[in-house]
Amino acid sequence: MTFSKKAMILSLTTIAVLALAACSNGNSQTQPSQASQANSSVSSSSTSTSTSASSSSSATTSTSSSSATTATSTELDGTYTATHEGDQLTLTISSGKGTLTTLERDGEKEIEQVEIDSTNQRMIIGDDVHRYYINGNQLTVEDIDQEQDQDDTIVFTKQ
Repeated sequence: MTFSKKAMILSLTTIAVLALAACSNGNSQTQPSQASQANSSVSSSSTSTSTSASSSSSATTSTSSSSATTATSTELDGTYTATHEGDQLTLTISSGKGTLTTLERDGEKEIEQVEIDSTNQRMIIGDDVHRYYINGNQLTVEDIDQEQDQDDTIVFTKQ
């Protein structure tokens, strides 16, 4: 009788561990250590399979994100125009650097240097740090330090 109770408890524990391992692998790939711990109580060969599968998916993810970063920096090259508060803006970017030319309503012209940090999607215009988003031929630039009631978002169109 004692042997069958132990066998029953061991069987239920194994089923519970397998169910938890299946749920944790399906929901998130960021927790491979929990799945590995659950699998290690069942068999050691399952643990190595689970670990190598999550490692290869991490390698794939980092490879694709670095190629996306490269695509973004070359995708930004070009000339963009916008109108903001009556001023004509021309943003010219080449190889991560450029200029922003502002032609004000009164005819005054201002030129600022621009640097692009495509990894963090940041654009430094003069001394100000901005966040940018690209969607097709539109480049949206937001001032990171803008107040709630200010609208310092400018949408440029690629020429």
